[in-house]
Amino acid sequence: MSELAAGFQSLPAEYQTVIRLAQDQHHIAVTPLQALAGGWSGAMVYLVSVASQDHLQHLVLKLDRKNVKAQSDEIRRHETAFRQSPSTFAERHLAQMVFDRVEADGAMAIFYAIAGQSLHRYRTLSSYESQCQVETIFAETYHHILSEWNAARTFKQAVTPVALLEQWLSFRLKPDGNIQKFLETYCRVSPDIDGFLVQGSILPNPLAYARHPEWWGAARPIDAAIGLQHGDLNTNNILIKFAKDGETLDGYFLIDFALFKEQMPLVFDVRYLEMSYLILRHAQVSFTKLVDLILRFGEADNIDSQDVPIDVAGLASVIGSTRRNFEQWVSGNHPSLHDDLWGQYWLAGVAAGLSYCHKPDIGQPQRMLALIYAAANLKRYSKMFGVKAPTEARQLYDPVKLRHERTATITMRGVPHNLPAQTTTLIGRDAEAAAIQQLLTSDETRLITLSGPGGVGKTRLSLEVAARVGNANVFPDGVFFIPLADITDPTLVVAKIAQTLGLREGGNQPLIMTVKSYLHDKRMLLILDNFEQLISAAPMVADLLAMCPRLKLLVSSRIVLELRGEREFVVPPLETPDSDQLPDLSQIEQNQAVQLFVERAQIANSKFSLTAENAAAIAEICQRLDGLPLAIELAAARTKLLSPQMMLGRLDNRLALLTGGARDLPVRQQTLRNSLDLSYSLLEPDEQTLFARLGVFVGGFSLEAAESLCSADTTLNVLDTITALTNNSFLRSEDCMDGHPRFRMLETIREYALERLRERGELASMQSDHAAYYFKKLITEIGEKLFSPEAHVWLDWLECEHANVSAAFVWGLNTSDKAVLACCRILTWYWYRRGYLSEGRAWIQRLLDSPLTQGRTPERALALVTHSSLAMWQGDLKAAEISGKTGLELAQQTEELPIVAWAFLTNGVLNINQGNYTVARPLIKEALALYKETQQIWFIAIVLVHLGNIELGLGDMVAARAWLEEADDLSRQWGEDWAHSFVLNNLGEVARVQGDYQAARRYYEESEAFLRAMGDKGDLARLIHSLGYVAQHEGNLAKAAAQFQESLAMFRALGNKRGMAECLLGLAGIRAAQGQASLAAQLFGTAETTMSASGAGWWPADRGEMKRTREAIQAQLDEATFAAELAKGAQMPLERAIASVTR
Repeated sequence: MSELAAGFQSLPAEYQTVIRLAQDQHHIAVTPLQALAGGWSGAMVYLVSVASQDHLQHLVLKLDRKNVKAQSDEIRRHETAFRQSPSTFAERHLAQMVFDRVEADGAMAIFYAIAGQSLHRYRTLSSYESQCQVETIFAETYHHILSEWNAARTFKQAVTPVALLEQWLSFRLKPDGNIQKFLETYCRVSPDIDGFLVQGSILPNPLAYARHPEWWGAARPIDAAIGLQHGDLNTNNILIKFAKDGETLDGYFLIDFALFKEQMPLVFDVRYLEMSYLILRHAQVSFTKLVDLILRFGEADNIDSQDVPIDVAGLASVIGSTRRNFEQWVSGNHPSLHDDLWGQYWLAGVAAGLSYCHKPDIGQPQRMLALIYAAANLKRYSKMFGVKAPTEARQLYDPVKLRHERTATITMRGVPHNLPAQTTTLIGRDAEAAAIQQLLTSDETRLITLSGPGGVGKTRLSLEVAARVGNANVFPDGVFFIPLADITDPTLVVAKIAQTLGLREGGNQPLIMTVKSYLHDKRMLLILDNFEQLISAAPMVADLLAMCPRLKLLVSSRIVLELRGEREFVVPPLETPDSDQLPDLSQIEQNQAVQLFVERAQIANSKFSLTAENAAAIAEICQRLDGLPLAIELAAARTKLLSPQMMLGRLDNRLALLTGGARDLPVRQQTLRNSLDLSYSLLEPDEQTLFARLGVFVGGFSLEAAESLCSADTTLNVLDTITALTNNSFLRSEDCMDGHPRFRMLETIREYALERLRERGELASMQSDHAAYYFKKLITEIGEKLFSPEAHVWLDWLECEHANVSAAFVWGLNTSDKAVLACCRILTWYWYRRGYLSEGRAWIQRLLDSPLTQGRTPERALALVTHSSLAMWQGDLKAAEISGKTGLELAQQTEELPIVAWAFLTNGVLNINQGNYTVARPLIKEALALYKETQQIWFIAIVLVHLGNIELGLGDMVAARAWLEEADDLSRQWGEDWAHSFVLNNLGEVARVQGDYQAARRYYEESEAFLRAMGDKGDLARLIHSLGYVAQHEGNLAKAAAQFQESLAMFRALGNKRGMAECLLGLAGIRAAQGQASLAAQLFGTAETTMSASGAGWWPADRGEMKRTREAIQAQLDEATFAAELAKGAQMPLERAIASVTR
């Protein structure tokens, strides 16, 4: 036989044979230029250069495996397809066969030409990842197949659904066929059972229904569209070229017409392509999530991408777009046949799914997906045409068995490998696995290092990726796993590689040369696992890559190799639920970390399950364990003896709790401490020192902070050492909102660092230095800057350093450090602006209880006024009044003007909130005089706004606007955005009272823009509520309701019951306008009671809204009913009232 080009020599043997045979039969030389596709189906498509004696051309070569029946008449069917197709369509969209098909050893080779075009940018559909591009391809396919190729379609009248299925499926329905065998031997259900139970849904058995016409009952026949059918329109049989903009299709060709037929019911091709795309994506998405998506599309055509997990959102969008494509075709061509053609669409989906289920050469999970796809489509048809539902259903599959099979069974047909079978499921890594797989298939990437701390799951992820690329036939010469954890001598790495590949030293040739010689022309992937303790062997890795141009390496290491061309992929912890804002149980169930905990807990304790009672504890456990898979698995193993709630109480000492891993695990994975001990032992002495000291930081740190606190040793280069610790996966680099890079330890690692710091005898001194650093920063650098044009910069800094500042506050309180007092007003304004009111009140209460504020001192006055401000901002005016009055009384006994001014201002604003405007006026004017005395422009502007609010409350619109306009001039002059937004908001209030809703909207929206840009939460909730009223007056009830709901959620997060009452009043007005007067009256009653209980009064602009809402409700109810519903609302708990308008 003829010589084979080097690029083909790594293909499976049967493909090499058929290429050689083609060269000999057609007297040509074939050289691969570029792989266009290759994946789950085993088919491979290449752009090739084909040379004959006097001619050179570029062609498309498709290599595939076919059964004997499908091979016999390929050429005739291809010619028939060309002949029967519209001539223009055939010329533009059907690739031409150039040579006779060549077959050998169960494989075949077909050469295609695309007339008059360069083939350089053509790819198969399976090669495209972009959601937009895939949706474009599907849209073009619907247009080309249904409208252009079948422009001369005909119709067959009154066809029964069974007849359509028989025409599509033929022999696949036979009793001895693959589908029946699959049901009997794998699913262990009778092929005649009429229903399946799948993830809680009952689906009809499509095989049984296709065999039993009587089961369809009185469902009427349908008129069916008839035409040309490709028969095997999968993701590798469409060649696509996009224009340079990446959006416009520049070429579209169909190939491989081995199953072409005429006079067939239409729509099968497009549904078969959809099924093919689902199977393609199965390599990247978990089985359970794909099944859930199929079931969802068995109920509805449009699914919001936000309602599905992110890793299937793109797929959901693609499938949703195909439904819209079909609807456009039906509506635009045959609107009177709408129901019949949609019926044909669902039946074609049944046929497509069963066709894939029949395939002999796909895995059991893929076969199962196809069967479920067929069943879900049959359910849609049955619902549409009244086919009887199943009367008996059996569990179709064991989820645990199927997940185990997907991870433990590695088929890799034709690809040598030594990948170990996995006994547990990989959870939550689909996105990462897909990203790494894409990197490995890129020509530019040859070395990928999976980095991350011990226990993050690098090894397990590398094995998943290896299995995927092996099944995709990306590395035909093999995929080999080389475990290095037990090796400590870098010189033994080559020997381990050789041993794995079955190589031995020969003669006088060094082993490394034997390895290089063997790998020189191999398209192979080696997985070098746990490379961190062998990092000095990195030059050998570089040498191996240089000498073996087709070799690729996937390395897992806690330390990057620092080689040219290395692509680091940082393996992140699993995403965890937000335990502060816990979602509902159904959403918690979808969380990756929670899924891992529950599944591993069920292995340890078969009776364990996720419930409403333990969900919050499990979510917090996962969060406090940083989403580290090893830590979560070790914790889950403890469910033999501890409930999640009990376990949560023991997590203050994570390292002691997280022991007892499975005995068949490596020692380093049997306890979390073992894993960290290994990493720590690989550090240099200076690195160990800095690592321990950095444990004092909470929630991350900046380089500046690290250098200030940790460089007591003059020999310690903090920058270089932090770089080393980052490379060793002890630290993670991340950006913060202040724009500067930060570094952070996972909390489990930080606990280990603090242990080491304690062992060094430095813990107390480092904690003291840490507190002193942050107190100095707050007092000397920030200070009054929070009230300056630079405020947003320092608020962002405080947001980044929130946890560190809190830790410093704790240290200061525990040690009675007076610096805590100096930080009070600064932190109070931050707590307000960024919405940490409950936290702030808790800190100030601890301060009031501490020795620092005992006696009638300025310090206690400051703390009391601070407490009053925070309580007032939370809508708790009764508590605010108690501490505010006492604070003012104490402040007036001091000569501390800033404290006195703040006390007058706070008490004045408190009275404004209570509606006591005449009491508030002298207090606010006293504050104004003091701020003018100290020339504090920002505070002067704020006081002027409050004077405007007083006049607004007293009904003097002219005076109110005058004060506000003076404040506006001053705030613009000062240049601080929050003060300006505050003025704008209150000008909006004046406009709303006057009924000028256009002006009110303008003021409110300008204020909103400032607040959102600054990340403010304290005032945004109230402003969104006000915009709700504007929308209501403009007649947009839907928008108004949405804004009241948004505001309500924000007030709930802030713990502000007064704000909640305001929103309930707004929603009462909406319900009244919608004719729900009884509910409106109840909401009105709850709002009144809640407002009264808070000690607050209604804002002037809301008083008018309250009057209008009451009148709107009373116009719909008689007096007795109104009084009864009002009383019912007054007695209703606040949360129940909220639930009535938010569910």
